[in-house]
Amino acid sequence: MIKIFRKIRQRLITENKFSKYLLYAIGEIILVVIGILIALSINNWNENRKNSIEEKVILENLLENLKLSKKQSELLISEEITLKESLIQILGIDDNNTKITSQIIPDSIFKSAVWELQSDQPTFNAYNNLKSTNKLNLIKNKKINEKFTELEFRQNKLNDILDDRLKVHQIRVDDIMENDINFIPLVKSNIPDINIENEPKNNYSQLLEIKRIRNLLGMKLTFTQDVINSRENLDREIKGLITSIEEELSEKNNESTTKN
Repeated sequence: MIKIFRKIRQRLITENKFSKYLLYAIGEIILVVIGILIALSINNWNENRKNSIEEKVILENLLENLKLSKKQSELLISEEITLKESLIQILGIDDNNTKITSQIIPDSIFKSAVWELQSDQPTFNAYNNLKSTNKLNLIKNKKINEKFTELEFRQNKLNDILDDRLKVHQIRVDDIMENDINFIPLVKSNIPDINIENEPKNNYSQLLEIKRIRNLLGMKLTFTQDVINSRENLDREIKGLITSIEEELSEKNNESTTKN
């Protein structure tokens, strides 16, 4: 083909037909440009196709991770609710207005309410990996990107509340376990084979009449409710993202089926 164009060009020059040669040259340039545009178009099509395939894989990985995060979130919320109920129970401020006595508060319940604290969060490894590799831009759905931004905001809010509760707990609440009770009987729930028969019993009813202790446990209860609210907000964001990604993948699968 190139030899043919070269022969035509040489013949036109030889015959001194400059105007025809000029038109021919322009036509040749146009053909070259068209060829380049076609090549670019094919290359862009291939690139878009690869990106689309990678986007689908990314969404599938995100969906799998989010479903795991949802289970973690539900478990953490359940643990927070159990802590809240334990605090309400030992403070004697439940709806039943049960009078608190040392006999109805086992050491294990008191320990659970005062000592235990959950600071874990659901994990979002797939999303964090995408951020670190700058591949979030492969997700074309604007709604999904916005939801991930909101998810990160909710996660940061939860982290702040957890930090606040932990600081108060470490500085103030743990002091109850160190200075106001005999801690050894509470160890029995973790180490069943120890003998605590000779250990002084804790009088929880008397302990819970102390204003300082009631206020500290009331603060822990308040922080715990804030944590529950924040965890539930994060849980709703996770659920919304799962729904959005499932819808996006369903749409992509339908498009793929239609094309085939």
